Amino acid sequence: MTGPRRGSWLRASAGGLIGVAAAVAMLWRWHDIASAEAWLNAHLVDAVGLADTKSIGAAVIFPLDERWVGFMVSSGCSVAMLLIPPIVLASTLIGFRRISLTRGLNALAMAVVLLVTVNQVRLGAVVVSMQTWGFKLGYERSHVLIGSVITTAGLIAVTILFVVLVSRTKRISGTVAGVH
Repeated sequence: MTGPRRGSWLRASAGGLIGVAAAVAMLWRWHDIASAEAWLNAHLVDAVGLADTKSIGAAVIFPLDERWVGFMVSSGCSVAMLLIPPIVLASTLIGFRRISLTRGLNALAMAVVLLVTVNQVRLGAVVVSMQTWGFKLGYERSHVLIGSVITTAGLIAVTILFVVLVSRTKRISGTVAGVH
């Protein structure tokens, strides 16, 4: 391969490598991301008045029945793992020039904001469930059932929006690009 064709493969490879490097960094630093999520969740839940929450590292704690209880944002519960597919996909599509840098970054930003929001709603549901049904039963219901429903619905919505954003065609002079 020579010339423009080789250059496109180099760009595509660079895009893919940037995405993989970002994914590896997310995996490497997942605990820092989980700690930031716990901090954000504690502040959001406290701000809306659901509970007097605090964060300690990756744990969210709050008073329940005259004692402090809480939960840990683990690697499986952190948004870090959910962010890897859109990061790798957007960087690869940008590298292959299937989408523009602006469109790719916009789609990625939307995915990040929505996935963080969905995960914060899920973590907030854990707090509310534990307050409603008690420590053990509330955690089990919210973590397994309610949290799975919230995360699944959120992932479906984010995936659809991501695909729509990266697959929109440009309109030229009132017609769809490529149609004459």
